[in-house]
Amino acid sequence: MSPLLTPSPPGSPTPPPATRQVEVPAPPIWRVRAGAPSDTMWTITSLCWDRPAAPADLAPADRRPPIVLVHGLGVAAGLGVPVAGRLAATGTVLAPDLPGCGRSSKPQPVPGIAELGTAVASWLPAVVTAPAVLVGVSLGCQVVLEAAAQAPDWVSAVVLASPTVDPGRRTWRGQLWRWQAEQTTQSVRLKRIQLTDYRRAGVGPVLRTFSAALADRPEDTIRRVGAPVLVCRGTRDPLVSDQWVAELRRQAPDARLRRLPGVVHAMSHDNPAEFARVVHGFLDELATTGGGVDGARTRVPG
Repeated sequence: MSPLLTPSPPGSPTPPPATRQVEVPAPPIWRVRAGAPSDTMWTITSLCWDRPAAPADLAPADRRPPIVLVHGLGVAAGLGVPVAGRLAATGTVLAPDLPGCGRSSKPQPVPGIAELGTAVASWLPAVVTAPAVLVGVSLGCQVVLEAAAQAPDWVSAVVLASPTVDPGRRTWRGQLWRWQAEQTTQSVRLKRIQLTDYRRAGVGPVLRTFSAALADRPEDTIRRVGAPVLVCRGTRDPLVSDQWVAELRRQAPDARLRRLPGVVHAMSHDNPAEFARVVHGFLDELATTGGGVDGARTRVPG
């Protein structure tokens, strides 16, 4: 079996998530745009599945580092619960609501991709005590790339699942019909969660965030990421092309590419078992080959 398909241990208990709230400084660029004072803070709310640190003599699968799961456009941490529960079987998982989404702050003007990445980079030292694995889903990939580039000391690896936005499709027209096609691949439960999250975030802010995503160039950002990267694409994903994920892999200093047969764009929710196996396999491979991925505890903010 390929290292990237290492299964999760059967019967591993999954702890229930706790909720954490952490304040981080508003990014300097955003403060300038907003005319906000220098002491402006954003609150980031996250779900946290915490496990005790594993003894050093245990197998690599029992010494996995904390994983940070970053959601996509307009939704919130709850969309990643299915895969987070599986990833948490062998380590700590944190799933933040990005600023503007869920129960986190709703800053105005709406933050851009780099500003969201800055917020995540500032948040990491408050919630983990050692470098974490950043897992982005869809637009979350653009955010985690920014965070990894800005805070390399706090990132041990990066996973990009269904990374947006394909360079040949960075227009509203280029995305609209593909988005409609992607809707046909979604489960009913996923659609209900999205509707609730979009209402909470607000249609206007979601559309402005989407515009920021279209203007972003993750193929440039990934060149500044020194940590190992895994790029994932589901074969049933109409939003992300094979050519695009191959290009991202080529641009990264240290990257791997995995195509998941039959998996959809929202793999963190609708294909959690397949996605978790690939993430765990990637981390096991890094641990086995000396990739520098070690376990760490989560810091519980006061």
